[in-house]
Amino acid sequence: MRKQFIKYCTAGGFSTLIHYMVFLLAIKMMFWSPWQATLAGATIGALTAYILNYRYTFSSKIAHRRILPKFLITAGLGVIIQTLIVAGLSQHWHLHYLLAQIIATGFGLILTFIINRFWTFA
Repeated sequence: MRKQFIKYCTAGGFSTLIHYMVFLLAIKMMFWSPWQATLAGATIGALTAYILNYRYTFSSKIAHRRILPKFLITAGLGVIIQTLIVAGLSQHWHLHYLLAQIIATGFGLILTFIINRFWTFA
């Protein structure tokens, strides 16, 4: 499980890079609020994560029609939770939006690994 978690973190790191690029672009160039930007970034990052986790982390041979719906549910849950964390920390606790996103990302990493390992790709 340790080796798989390291692979998950590697795939997640790349997906998170995509997420943060979209997040920052949406805030700085499109003037979106932090919660809107994290929703967009997390969605695009999740699609990247699916491809990497299917092929690299879990080396799955299960048909996409069986795994993709589970992954989308898991990713959707992760997006909702991360969006709520960013909204709460940045709007109500007045944390800088980037710090709020980092906290949300850490929480999402652990949560989605557990769900993906034991349910999505099981």
